[in-house]
Amino acid sequence: MIIKDTATLREYISVNGSVDIDNVKPYLRKAERNFLKPLIGSAQLLVFESAQTDAIIKEAQALAQEAVANFGYYLYLPIGAVQVTDNGIHVTANENTKTASDKQFKELQRSFKKSGHEALDELLEVMEKSADKFSAWFSSDCYTVYKELLVNKTSILNKYYHIFNSRQTFVAMKPTLKVVEDQFISPVIGSNLLVALKINQTDTVRKQVKELLQQSIVAFTIMKTVDNGMFVLDAKGMHMRFDVLPYEKTVTNINLKVNDFLVHTKKARK
Repeated sequence: MIIKDTATLREYISVNGSVDIDNVKPYLRKAERNFLKPLIGSAQLLVFESAQTDAIIKEAQALAQEAVANFGYYLYLPIGAVQVTDNGIHVTANENTKTASDKQFKELQRSFKKSGHEALDELLEVMEKSADKFSAWFSSDCYTVYKELLVNKTSILNKYYHIFNSRQTFVAMKPTLKVVEDQFISPVIGSNLLVALKINQTDTVRKQVKELLQQSIVAFTIMKTVDNGMFVLDAKGMHMRFDVLPYEKTVTNINLKVNDFLVHTKKARK
């Protein structure tokens, strides 16, 4: 685990000094498995478990710990708020304290979840900018799977449509990027040229062609995803909807202004 003691946990979240790390460990482990491992791979997680000396790797390690701390507590809160015994499930109450309201509890969950995603996005941005320092990640399927795409980096997608430099948003769009290549690009230029353009280009004309195709792919991808419930779209750009809690539902087409905005954006991208 990348968070091994209560002191490290308290560097990233404000918890009472009486918190026992052993009670939280199962949820920290689950946070690593559910949120970090799919994006950076198990080998890179192992790297973050040991002490580091390189400044950039240490920065990434701290961000990974911050993400795990927040996601771990987001997962731990429901069980942490009660006492589970052989006699049933209870809550603690006395004359000096009272149980938090449902609204307070849910907002606290939202806060941990949002903070976890923010730290995770910053971690991925640091790693992407200095990929040579994270060889375990750079050589894993978590990264190399994107080499098959013409738009294969967050920065390329963000260049043509603002996604707040979010690699999480880029990762979520990968299936659509592939569909767009197959549906709109390959039939027009042919699969052989498409494959050839995916490597680095030196010829000026071919570089220009590659950039125009990347711009087209991004436009078609946004066209296909603007009304997907996974994303929030506004005048600033697009980002993942990660602050909605499991019990909440989001329906945008009941708001005609929002719906008109989505329709207009789809037409403009097309």
